[in-house]
Amino acid sequence: MYFDYLNVLVFVAVGLVFVFANLLVASILRPRRRTEEGLEIYECGEATIGEAWIQFDIRYYTVALVYVVFAVEIAFLFPWALVLRDAFADERAAAGRGIGMFALVEGVLFVLILFLGLVYVWAKGDLDWVLTYSGTRYQPKAEARRLRVSQVAEIEKERESAAAKAHAPAAPAEPAAEAG
Repeated sequence: MYFDYLNVLVFVAVGLVFVFANLLVASILRPRRRTEEGLEIYECGEATIGEAWIQFDIRYYTVALVYVVFAVEIAFLFPWALVLRDAFADERAAAGRGIGMFALVEGVLFVLILFLGLVYVWAKGDLDWVLTYSGTRYQPKAEARRLRVSQVAEIEKERESAAAKAHAPAAPAEPAAEAG
């Protein structure tokens, strides 16, 4: 029983040694770049523009995911086609007793489900790179007032005088005159 644990321990040890040995060799062999140009991010030979923390459009990921799904599904069709070819080459498949007709119907259903998925994604608009905005157009409630620079200066002076009045000490209250 301990021999099984020893196998696992040896496997983990070899894996860790392999990882850290590769990191050590890479740190020795890689070039040292200490200049500002050498430390820049390399992106396809183009100079980096702007920040790296930008939001990508979700449609990019949607199209990529749809591609991956269909590429994987098409990979499943190759073995199916080989099985179907072999099944129909058999004499029993022609008589309807073999797996040939079952494989054909199963494959057609598979492709039909894929096609319906594509129609759904297409109808939803997820494959369009440029979407049109279908909401109501923004209309401001009142017409915006355009200010000239001189008006802005006047408004700032008014705000400063109002703030100064608000922070000024209050004058002592005068006694009210008594009515006689």
